[in-house]
Amino acid sequence: MQSDRRSLLTGASATMAVGLAFHAGAQVLPPAGYATPAGTSPFTPDVYRARRAKLMEQLKTGVAVIYGANAPESTGPVSPPFYQSGDFAWLTGIVDEPGAILVLAPTERTVKEWLLLPSRDIESERWNQERVPLGALIEQRTGVQRVMRTSALGGLVTTLASRSKELRFLGPYASANAPLPAAQELYGRVAQRVPGCAIRDDTALMPRLRCVKEPRELEIMRKAMDATRAGHLAAMKQARPGMPENELRFIVESAFRRAGGTGLAYDSIVGSGRNAASLHYATATGMVHGGELILIDAGASVGGYACDITRTFPANGKFTPEQKVLYDLVLEAQTAAVAKLKAGAYLEDLNEAAKAVFRKAGRIDEFTHGLGHYVGLNVHDPGDTSQPIPAGSVITMEPGLYLQAANYGIRIEDLYLVTETGAERMSVGIPRTTEEIEAFMARG
Repeated sequence: MQSDRRSLLTGASATMAVGLAFHAGAQVLPPAGYATPAGTSPFTPDVYRARRAKLMEQLKTGVAVIYGANAPESTGPVSPPFYQSGDFAWLTGIVDEPGAILVLAPTERTVKEWLLLPSRDIESERWNQERVPLGALIEQRTGVQRVMRTSALGGLVTTLASRSKELRFLGPYASANAPLPAAQELYGRVAQRVPGCAIRDDTALMPRLRCVKEPRELEIMRKAMDATRAGHLAAMKQARPGMPENELRFIVESAFRRAGGTGLAYDSIVGSGRNAASLHYATATGMVHGGELILIDAGASVGGYACDITRTFPANGKFTPEQKVLYDLVLEAQTAAVAKLKAGAYLEDLNEAAKAVFRKAGRIDEFTHGLGHYVGLNVHDPGDTSQPIPAGSVITMEPGLYLQAANYGIRIEDLYLVTETGAERMSVGIPRTTEEIEAFMARG
């Protein structure tokens, strides 16, 4: 009887101890689908591990620090959306952790990569989102060898630099008027404390790696293109005089989502008439008037990968003779540029080909921006446009004419996959010639 009583008390004590431990904050790890980092996106951890290995293979020596984006400043009770920096996202696939930092040291014997995350704030997590505590679960979800807190950054990089004597700056460059990039500021402090430590310029490396798209990246970009196509077709089909510009923008973006878009590549531009002549007009506060041209520059994203397309079409479905002449001139400029687009071509030569068309027509002063840019995880993806365009890159061709005094802005922007012998227009299926646009809009 005494033995039974002791067993009963032991059991009760154990149960109470478990309960006290739980209430005292014992670590209970969240299951899959809960807390950040949730994992890697849009690919599995092995994809990002291979990318980091490829980068370290090219670095060969030294220490590289890649900063993720910080959380945007909040001015109210609800935090604004967070967007991860492109280089960090491309190397880690971690898109839900502000303030994260990646450290790579290719010459270390065993551990060559570290993910550093800000310390947890349990109180703020009650309002925002739960975060995973340090441990094996984060390493499992992210595929990074070691996970630490950002408070350890200075000591870690100093120790690694004392062995390698090199700090590798991956960029990007900042203007002389801008704050010093965080990596450069850190490297300066470390170099002062490690005699003989040098800072190497590797700013061309990440753009070169990211510029040529992997097949899996192209597959996702084609999905983004499918969603983007649906949005532009919906706009052409439903546009009418008397419609608010913001209603037309809603039509475009709703169609993106229905067709599988998971986000916007950038703030959609929907401008009618004079508003279309403002290159970055994004307020959509005007009205669509009969006889005007509507310019829509909008792209869906899928898995963080962007798309960038612009179409210009008549509000009432029919170009005036003057509008048709100007539109056809813009299309001629794009055609002249695309004729030269292939691997090894220089963007400046393509730009000059488009300008020659406008110059001959006496409209060169109305073409007020560059011809194109690379697209990928960022809508303006990194890539050295002073160097030959590589096969496998995705680039826009977007000539335009803009004249506010004449009440018009016309831009035709398409997305091209560059090949060894030419280029594939990825944005097929969106009416582009005046005849195609008028015929499509006439179908209602």
